[in-house]
Amino acid sequence: MSRKDVDLTGHWTGLYNYPDGPPVPFEAQLRESSGCVTGTTTETSDLVAGHGQTLHAVIDGRRKGGSIRFLKMYDEAEGGYDVVHYDGALHADGNEIEGQWQIAGIWSGTFLMIRATGTGRRLAETEEPLEILR
Repeated sequence: MSRKDVDLTGHWTGLYNYPDGPPVPFEAQLRESSGCVTGTTTETSDLVAGHGQTLHAVIDGRRKGGSIRFLKMYDEAEGGYDVVHYDGALHADGNEIEGQWQIAGIWSGTFLMIRATGTGRRLAETEEPLEILR
């Protein structure tokens, strides 16, 4: 399977890293159609002002071959920003995305997303939200 045959639709778990400090885990639900990538994310705030609160964001971006770029736009601004730019590379198996994130003029770091096994095909076939059992 080539990267152009992969559909990013599915449930993903990930980590993003600040220049200093521990990685921050997040969950993402992605949907891809004709190279357009949309979705949502959920994470727990690690900033002092909102520590422990659940943060929600919307993803809007594009994929071309093995490259993916998207914006993550938080529902509620925190820490003086509400948009994060992501630029990543899709691994050949289509189940990992790795790259850099940036908040213009403030911070940048790395990220890694891993697809939950089997969710891509099932979501694409059913077009219904998939309930992940834990």
